[in-house]
Amino acid sequence: MKVLNVSILLILFLSGCVPAVQQPVPLPSEPFLVIAHRGASAYAPAHTFPSYELAIEMGAHYIELDLHRTKDGKLVVLHNDSIELNGHEVEIDEISSDVLSAFKPAEEFNQPTNEYASQKFASLRVPSLEQVLREFGDQTNYYIEIKSPDRYPGIERQLIDQLSDHHLLDRDDPLPKVIIQSFSSDSLKEVHALSPGTPLIQLYSFKKKAKLSPAKLKKVSRYASGIGVNASVVTEHLVNTVHESGLAIHPFTVNEIEQLSSLISMGIDGVFTDKPDLIITSLNQHKSLN
Repeated sequence: MKVLNVSILLILFLSGCVPAVQQPVPLPSEPFLVIAHRGASAYAPAHTFPSYELAIEMGAHYIELDLHRTKDGKLVVLHNDSIELNGHEVEIDEISSDVLSAFKPAEEFNQPTNEYASQKFASLRVPSLEQVLREFGDQTNYYIEIKSPDRYPGIERQLIDQLSDHHLLDRDDPLPKVIIQSFSSDSLKEVHALSPGTPLIQLYSFKKKAKLSPAKLKKVSRYASGIGVNASVVTEHLVNTVHESGLAIHPFTVNEIEQLSSLISMGIDGVFTDKPDLIITSLNQHKSLN
C-alpha cells in the first residue's frame, strides 16, 4: 500500500497536479510605514473610533486592530484577553458581546494626569471588527493582530471571510489593504493557507537580545512577509539578517524621535507608534535634510 501511495504522488507531481505552495507576497520597500498602534492611542482611548479617526487624519499608513472573540462568536477589537467588570476580572471568550458593551474603555484613558483626557470619550464602547470595517471601509489600511488564537478555534477563517466580505483582500493597491500579524506561527500558517495573497507578520518579544538566526528566519519567510519585534532589542545586525531573509521588520512601539532616528539608521521598514503625527513630522524633516 505504501508503494502504491508513493507511486500515485509521483505521478501527480510529474503531471503537475500537485499545487505548489505559494510564497508570501513581499511588502513594498516604500514608503516607510507608519502604523498607528491601537490608533493614535496617545491622544484618544485605544481601539476606539476617535483613536482611529485621528490616526487617519494624521496620515498613518495603517491602523492597528487587536482581535478577540466573544462567547457568542463576535470578533471584537481590544488589546487584553480580559477586562474588569463590576469589580471582577472576566475573560473575553467567556462573556457575550452584550455583556462586553458595559465595559468603558475610556476609564483607563481618562486619568487626571492625562492631558488628553476628556469626558467626550466616556460614552465609547469596544467596537466589533464589523463596525470598524463598516465605518472606515477602504479609506484606510488595516494591520490586524490575532490575539491568543488558541483560545479562539477557527478565528482565522472567520477573519478572512469577514475581510473578504468587505472586499479588502486580493486587491491591486499601492499598499496592501490588510496585513495580519500574530505571535502564533501556527495561526499565521493557517491564514497563509486560507489567503496566500495577504502579507503576514510574525511577532516576537525579547527581554534583552533578539535571538533570530538566519535558519529560523528562513522558516518564517515560507509563510510571512516580515517580523515585528520590540524596538528596544533591534540592532543593525538583526535588521540586516532579517532583510537577507527577504523579510521586512516593523519594531514596536516607538514614540520618541531619538529612538526613531536610531532605528531608521539601522534600516528598518516601519514602526508602530501611539503618536503618528510625531513620527510623520520627524520623517518629513529627515527627508528634507537628505
